Amino acid sequence: MSPLPVDNLDPDWRRELRNPVLRCRFRAWRKAEPALSRFEDLAAVVRFLRGPGVGADKDAVLCALLASARQEPIAGRVVLEAMLPGLKKLAGRILVDAREREEVWSALMACAWERIRTYPVERRPRKVAANLLLDCLRGTLTALEGARRDPASPAWPALAELEASANCEGDVDALLAEATAAGAVSEAEAELILVTRIDVVPLRVLAGSQGVRFDTLKHRRNRAERRLLVWLGHRPVPQRGLKRPFSVARAAGAGPSGLAGGDDQSNH
Repeated sequence: MSPLPVDNLDPDWRRELRNPVLRCRFRAWRKAEPALSRFEDLAAVVRFLRGPGVGADKDAVLCALLASARQEPIAGRVVLEAMLPGLKKLAGRILVDAREREEVWSALMACAWERIRTYPVERRPRKVAANLLLDCLRGTLTALEGARRDPASPAWPALAELEASANCEGDVDALLAEATAAGAVSEAEAELILVTRIDVVPLRVLAGSQGVRFDTLKHRRNRAERRLLVWLGHRPVPQRGLKRPFSVARAAGAGPSGLAGGDDQSNH
């Protein structure tokens, strides 16, 4: 099996730690960012981010590095090194065929680097590592979806309906944001629906990345979708009569597009 660029990241990082330019920049970051002031060097920063610790403390360190990464790629390299174990776990879950190894890692690294350099620190200052990995998961699966899709096998049946409804009735994100503001679902539940229904991230993959049981996440989504039905003025469809796990359809005289869900047994 031929080596990939990711295989060289660990030795490359050891060389970077001896780089006087990187050491000089870290001293400047320490002075400018209180969250970094307690660390002796960047090796200590990476050990802290990879190890156990308080989430809020790690968020502060990551936000400091990500803010610098917008202008300084070398700061982004530090974040990439800290994320590497998580990225390797994601690659293991995404990879379904060893022949796709190069394609998966190419898409994953490109997505990771783009998110690191553009992460909205001001808007998403909490659960930063989890957000970065979830963004990488979504972006990578989107990039691979077209290549993996079997032309003889139709896409998830509600996807086209969702897209059509969004085009005709407005943004699905906005619809879920309105439902969240009304208390019909929580922000986490809205994100769960968007990730698994709109971005088509397999539910098993998401459960694994979050350390949650598949059944737990599935029931959490089903309950949220049923509450959305009620909020939108629809009667929940009994499971036995449900032919699609989730759909958005225009209900005559019922206002915005409706979301219908049930207890599907799929991985999606």
